Amino acid sequence: MKIKNILLIIFYFYFTSSATAVESTQALVEIEVTQEEVNDSTAHNFPVMSELAGSKLEKQRNDYLSNKNRSLGNDSKGSYVGWGESAINVSPNSIDFGQKRIMAFEKAFIDAKADFVRMKKQKVATTITRELFQDDRDNNEVEIKDGGIAGLAKKIHALAEAAIDEKLVEYGVDPSTIENSDISKKRKLMENSINKEVTVKAVQNISGIRIIATFEDVSGVGVLIKASPKYRDMAKAIASKKLVGYPSKGDPKNSIKNQLNDRLSDEDYFVQHGLRIMTDDSGNRVLVSFGQWAPKVTRNDSRMKINNAVKAAKGIAYDQALSYITMFVNTTLALENKTKLTDSETINALSRTDGTNEEQESSSVGAMLDKFVKETSRVTIEGVSQVHSWAINHPETGHPLVGTVLMWSPATQEYARAYDKKRPTKKKYSQNQQNKDSDQKNYKMRKSADFDDDF
Repeated sequence: MKIKNILLIIFYFYFTSSATAVESTQALVEIEVTQEEVNDSTAHNFPVMSELAGSKLEKQRNDYLSNKNRSLGNDSKGSYVGWGESAINVSPNSIDFGQKRIMAFEKAFIDAKADFVRMKKQKVATTITRELFQDDRDNNEVEIKDGGIAGLAKKIHALAEAAIDEKLVEYGVDPSTIENSDISKKRKLMENSINKEVTVKAVQNISGIRIIATFEDVSGVGVLIKASPKYRDMAKAIASKKLVGYPSKGDPKNSIKNQLNDRLSDEDYFVQHGLRIMTDDSGNRVLVSFGQWAPKVTRNDSRMKINNAVKAAKGIAYDQALSYITMFVNTTLALENKTKLTDSETINALSRTDGTNEEQESSSVGAMLDKFVKETSRVTIEGVSQVHSWAINHPETGHPLVGTVLMWSPATQEYARAYDKKRPTKKKYSQNQQNKDSDQKNYKMRKSADFDDDF
């Protein structure tokens, strides 16, 4: 009996220890699986935002605005600060990099203008909603609760037919001409008429937009823009040739040259893009424009090919700088003609944009507007003068870059007019004569210089 009990005790401890060992092993296995799951958790499946292209540009932009005590959007003075950015979609080792970075600036600038128009459409729609429907609420309240353009469409849908007829007459449409007096067609016609009015008023606000600052690294370019009534008035006065300046004691170019020399060396010019507004020693407002291009050549090319490519690039850089000045002025004239603007295909296309595809809108709105301005208004601006030209290699990638700085002021305009009066035959401007007289590297982030009217 004792032997039987002893055997039972032995079997009991054996099975108990075995079970404990199994449980311990299972627990160990479970811990190992859990650790693997932690190492392969969803947090490791997503890109790190701080490492994405554009995030560094935005950080630089935010730091810059913070230092200036400014922010994106509208301010109390009626000015607007906006942002656009574009990736440089080639390696910094590519021969195409030099030209692609300049094209990235152009696209970023266009996208910034597109975002401004989209914002302005919402603001204008809110204002028109309050006017049409006698809504005495604050503009911000109407925009937040009713949703701008979307809210306007809902209000139109709720109108009775008699009210729609009345509104159509206000927009110059005879309701009796609508087939079968279809109420749905009347609503759609009214919505289209108001949407076109909204678009026209929004687009007219882009005149006078200029660049505040640009930021770039080898992955992308970012552009800060500013739109204000002051700049629109200035562009309008230049276009009408009525902007009168203060008398200048010396060559007005020297004042701007000296200011640029104080701020920039030749190695700094390649990060300056587009149009800036400065003030000369006499107090005149001056348009200063920076253009550049990159000849696509290497040391393996012949000397003749290199020389020809550099010469052509200088011509393109000059044209770029000149285009920024003419666009600043011509945009005002083109968009002031409300009849031509309303009837244009550009406005029809923008009026059909409902905002559901924002990527498409951003990539096309600015381009359509630029094309409309170029096709509609070609003002000849007197007194554009070359201030500086430069040629360097990109300090990090080595790509050759050439650039031109042009200026216009009321003083240079008067100089040009006085010169023309002395000459019976105006000599045609010669652009060529003006042009004579690895991806893992720790690339730098660069910002354009600030000038005296940048905020």
